[in-house]
Amino acid sequence: MPPSDRRHQLAEWAALRSFAQTLNQTLDLRTALEAALGHILALTGLEAGWIYLRDEGDQFTLVARQHLPPALNYPGLAWQGECACQETCREGQLGEPAFMACSRLRSAVGDKRGLSHHVSIALRDNSRVVGILNLATSQWARLKTPDQHLMAAIGDLLGTAIARAHLYEEYSVRRVQERRALLSLSQELLVSDDLEPALQRLVRVGARLLDADACAFVEADEEGGRAVLRAGYGWALPTGSPWPLTLDEEHPHLWYLPERSAQLPADALMRLPPLLRRQNFQGHLAVPVELGGAQLGLLLVNTITPRSFLDSEAELLGLLASQVAQMIDRERLNQEALARQRLERELDLAREIQASFLPDCCPFVPGLQIEAFYRAARQVGGDFYDFIELPPATPASAPRLGVVIADVTDKGVPAALFMALSRTLLRASAIDGRPPVAVLQRANRLILADSRAGLFVTCFYAQIDPATGQITFANGGHNYPLLYRRATGQVIPLAAQGIVLGIIPDPHFAPGELTLEPGDVLLFYTDGITEAMNPERELFGDDRLAAVLRATHHQPPAAIVAAVLAAVNAFAGEAPQADDMTMVVIKRV
Repeated sequence: MPPSDRRHQLAEWAALRSFAQTLNQTLDLRTALEAALGHILALTGLEAGWIYLRDEGDQFTLVARQHLPPALNYPGLAWQGECACQETCREGQLGEPAFMACSRLRSAVGDKRGLSHHVSIALRDNSRVVGILNLATSQWARLKTPDQHLMAAIGDLLGTAIARAHLYEEYSVRRVQERRALLSLSQELLVSDDLEPALQRLVRVGARLLDADACAFVEADEEGGRAVLRAGYGWALPTGSPWPLTLDEEHPHLWYLPERSAQLPADALMRLPPLLRRQNFQGHLAVPVELGGAQLGLLLVNTITPRSFLDSEAELLGLLASQVAQMIDRERLNQEALARQRLERELDLAREIQASFLPDCCPFVPGLQIEAFYRAARQVGGDFYDFIELPPATPASAPRLGVVIADVTDKGVPAALFMALSRTLLRASAIDGRPPVAVLQRANRLILADSRAGLFVTCFYAQIDPATGQITFANGGHNYPLLYRRATGQVIPLAAQGIVLGIIPDPHFAPGELTLEPGDVLLFYTDGITEAMNPERELFGDDRLAAVLRATHHQPPAAIVAAVLAAVNAFAGEAPQADDMTMVVIKRV
């Protein structure tokens, strides 16, 4: 090959490469064709050209033009109506690049720059003609074989670019439609309160989006060891069977199904279960439905005829599977919220019932000032206190007052139930006025006889004669009450040995006795007071409580209670209340 021909050939190849790069730079078809036409004219050495696109209705539209002579300025009369190249294309006679007289140039008026003919090149997508490239020339031009091959190659490149642009446009439209469908589905599911209709709606949309014959959600019932058809569209199902249907009695996760297959029965790792086998599915695509890393089941799409699903379709099905997971999660959250609401209502009722076991108000006893406080750590608690009117020590004296403070060794509903039992048995044991030791012994026997919960209760019981200030007491493993002596300014714990109630049949309780003088203050409390913690996990303790009592002894009991609570709250800061808090303050005046 002569060097000049070789250089010419290399130049053509370089021009073709630049032409192909121009077509690949953008997916906007008109912009790409307009730019490519300039390269084509430079490559072929011709002066002017234009490109038609052929639509589905067999109509031609001018989409690109370069260096047209003044007589063919666009728009204008010369472009009205059909032309010979389009008629030739419709008749199927536009094969190889054809040299023909241009009917538009022939009828055009004005400066044609000597152009009268054009080379028409069919632009093909496989066998279908999708457009025409016209390159204008004079009547004396001749097409050599290399020129024909070059123009044919140009036509093939343009046809491929046009087909690619059409495919991208169709893909873009489809993705827009998919997004709209997914958005619409999401909005519908967000306002749906019932899971089953929402699942049925989703599988119908899934089958339509993926152009499949069937779509189903199969839930993995691990507790029952089976796979359950929760929603199905396009399945032939037995009539009259209870819903949801059992799909597989032994394998909840359908491990034997392939992720995708064009021949499902052949590609499954074991024989399909009867219900699935009867569907005669061939094309198959499955994605897991997962929530928090746990697989809840499978979302399936199927076709009757063999079909190989694409990665993009698997991705779309995965988006639908995430919708299923969100729906199930929302349903679980709704059920949990309903359960919490029911529990709150039950706890509110339990709190009201428990409150009915506590005294409505403190009794009025001449010579005594009395104040009580109770606050549970939860909705209900295990602390309680009680005031019991007792018969007088002698027929001539006034009635005595029984005071009980107790703490069940638990919290919440179990403690509240045991508190109700203990309070009833203590009151029944004390009502006849027997001594405190005998009251605790009898209550212990009754609690052991009636309780099966393994709970026990600490209790301090005192009998007070308001006329004399005489107090007798016994302690069942409870915190020692604090006595402030006005005469000495000391705070003394009422130490009395005894074990908690409800543990052993015959415990020993040591009796105690003292006289409450005018100005003396007696503070009963539960360990929720002294064991309150601050953020550094330090306990409030007996010493701080004694200090508050010493500082406020001159005030009425209500003020003493308020001062203790303020001190505890200031000490605990932001730390939550960990235990029930109960106090009874009695002052002799």
